Amino acid sequence: MKNKLFIILGLLLFTACSKEITLNLPDYDSKLVVNGELNTDQIIDFEVSRSLPIMQVTDSSGYLIKTATVQVFENGNLLGNANYFSGRYQLNYKPKAGQSYTIKVNAAGYPNAESQIKMANVFPMTVNYKDSIGLDDFGFKIGEIKLNFSDNVNTEDYYKLLITYYNAATTVWFPFDINSNDIVFLNNDKLTDGGYLFSDRTFSGKSKSLTFKVPYGLATGSPKFVVSLKQFSAEYNDYLQAIDQYRQNGNGTSNDPIILKSNVNGGIGMIGAVINKKDTIL
Repeated sequence: MKNKLFIILGLLLFTACSKEITLNLPDYDSKLVVNGELNTDQIIDFEVSRSLPIMQVTDSSGYLIKTATVQVFENGNLLGNANYFSGRYQLNYKPKAGQSYTIKVNAAGYPNAESQIKMANVFPMTVNYKDSIGLDDFGFKIGEIKLNFSDNVNTEDYYKLLITYYNAATTVWFPFDINSNDIVFLNNDKLTDGGYLFSDRTFSGKSKSLTFKVPYGLATGSPKFVVSLKQFSAEYNDYLQAIDQYRQNGNGTSNDPIILKSNVNGGIGMIGAVINKKDTIL
C-alpha cells in the first residue's frame, strides 16, 4: 500500500510541475541555396535548392528549384544563362584561371542570391613516371610517380590530390592508395573518393616535390594513371572537410546537423574556385 501511495503521489507531483509553453516564433523565410564550384577542368555546374526549417527535412514539392534564372558573368560580361538539366544548372563553358566571376540566381518567391568569385592564377605542375626503379623488400619490381608543382606566393592555398589507375580487365579506374612519409600526409586521412587534402603551410610560395612508389603492373592498359591536383582557398577547404566528415559520420541519419560556411549573398551555399591541373600517364 505504501508503494502504491508513493507512485500516486509521484504522478500527481509530475503532472502538477508540467506547464505548457507557447512560443511565438517568427515565420520562416526560405532562401535560395546555391552549391557548386568553378573548376578550370569542368563546365560551369551548380545545384540550386531552397533552405528549410531545421525540423523539416522536405515536403511533397522536394527541395530542388527547377525554374530559377542563373546568370554567369566573367569580368562583368554576361557569359549566358545556365540551363537546368537533371538536377543541375549547367553552362557549357570552362572557367579560366585569374578571372573574376559573378553568379546571380533568382526565382519567384525567394530573395535574389549572388556570389562573386575570383579565380587564382594557374600554378606550374609536372608529372614523371618510371615503371621500374628497382625492387621492393620482397623482390618485386616497383615503379615511381614523381609530382612537382609550385605554390602561389602570398596566398593561403589548399590542395586535393587524387591519383587513379586503370584496370583494362575490368575497364574501371581505381583510386591509388598513397603511402608517403611526407609531412603533408601526416595525420591526413583519405577522403571518400580516394583523394587527399593538404595545405601549403610547410612550403608556402615554394616548389614542392612528392614521390610515390607504385607496385609493378598495378595499372594495366593505356592510359595507366591520371594525376589530378586541385588548388583552392582555405574557405572552400573548410567547407569540403565539413561535408566529407558529415558524410562519413552518417550523412544526417546518425549524426548532428552541421553549420557550413557560405559565400552566397542573399542566400546560402558555397561556390568554390578550383584550379585543376591534370596529367595523364600513357
